[in-house]
Amino acid sequence: MAKSNLPSDAERARISERLSEAETYGKPRNVWVEDGHVFVEGHNGDVISMTPEVAIEMGRLLGNAGADSLMNKIMDPRGPVEPA
Repeated sequence: MAKSNLPSDAERARISERLSEAETYGKPRNVWVEDGHVFVEGHNGDVISMTPEVAIEMGRLLGNAGADSLMNKIMDPRGPVEPA
């Protein structure tokens, strides 16, 4: 029998607690390049700056995490973890 990678109830509780402290990030308003840096303007008007290397790595990590999150929604019969 295959071992399940699903989080335990205790892990889900810890995730829920951390989610309640997280700031929700909406769709970026704008992304641009200037002086060798990548700038992202968030939905709330805040702007963050990163080097090209960080932007590439961040994109890769976010893409992988997004795919994992979708798979978790499908695979975990308990449904998504919601903020506490």
